[in-house]
Amino acid sequence: MEKRILVIDDSVQARQMIAATLEEEGYDVVCSVDFADALQKAKAAKPDLVMIDVVMPDISGFDACCRIKDMFQPDPPDIIVMTGKLDAIDPIRARKMGADDFVVKTSNMSALLKAVQKIL
Repeated sequence: MEKRILVIDDSVQARQMIAATLEEEGYDVVCSVDFADALQKAKAAKPDLVMIDVVMPDISGFDACCRIKDMFQPDPPDIIVMTGKLDAIDPIRARKMGADDFVVKTSNMSALLKAVQKIL
């Protein structure tokens, strides 16, 4: 069965690049631009993995991670927190908020793919 991934990122370019990379690897990808839309899509799509950008306009990726984990109990999806800014991510905070992994987004998607493959 194809694994479904929900990508939450307010950057159009980042969403498109991440989705294209994941789709090339055979994943079913659903994208969202903000947290409210992401919650609706998560309820409908039941993703195996959620990838959340740390810097979002309506909610931080850390807070979104925590809320998603709480809302989908007892079986929440795995979550990867991601950022384009190396200094914006705090691995310890990400883990405390429920993230299963974290990655720095670059034009080279190898780290992101490696994190996805490790979890799924």
